[in-house]
Amino acid sequence: MNDIDLATRAAGILDNSLYSNIATSKNDVPWNTPVTALPDMALNFYWSSWIQAEHSKNIVFNSSVFMTFYDSTRARGTNNLMCLYLKCLAREVSDASEAEKAFALLYPDDHVDLTNFLGDGIKRFFCAEPQQAWLNCLSEKELEPTTLKMRTEVSIESIKRAMAQN
Repeated sequence: MNDIDLATRAAGILDNSLYSNIATSKNDVPWNTPVTALPDMALNFYWSSWIQAEHSKNIVFNSSVFMTFYDSTRARGTNNLMCLYLKCLAREVSDASEAEKAFALLYPDDHVDLTNFLGDGIKRFFCAEPQQAWLNCLSEKELEPTTLKMRTEVSIESIKRAMAQN
C-alpha cells in the first residue's frame, strides 16, 4: 500500500473511533486509560478528564503519551491495517479559546460552560499532538519466524490531508 492509501485507512479508523486508549507513565510506572478523544482538522486530539485521574497527573509530569485507535468489535486475527498507533506529546489546555474549541468538539450539542474546565474547576481538557503514526501491517495469524515488524509508518501530514477530504 502506498502512503496515500495508508493515510486514507488511518483517517477511516479515526472517523469510526470514538474512543482511544492513552498510555501515560510517571516514574516508570505505566498507566493506560480509555477516553473519548476526537481530532481537530490539524490532527490534535482532545479529551476531557478529572484533574485527579492518574493519567491527568501523569501528563502534567510527563508529556509523552501513546494513543491507539481500533475497532474492538472486529473478528480476532482480522486486524491487518485496522489499528492506528500514535506517539504524541500531550498537554493540559489552559487557554480559554482553546478550551472553547475542545468543548465544541467533544460536546457539540451542549451549551459552552467552561467553569469546570479552567481555573479552580475539577476537570480539564487535554490535547495530544501526534509526532509519529503507524498502522499495524500484519495480523497475528500472519506472523512468521522471520517477521521483523508488525507496523508500518504513516506520515502525519498525509493523515491530515486524508482527514480534510472526509
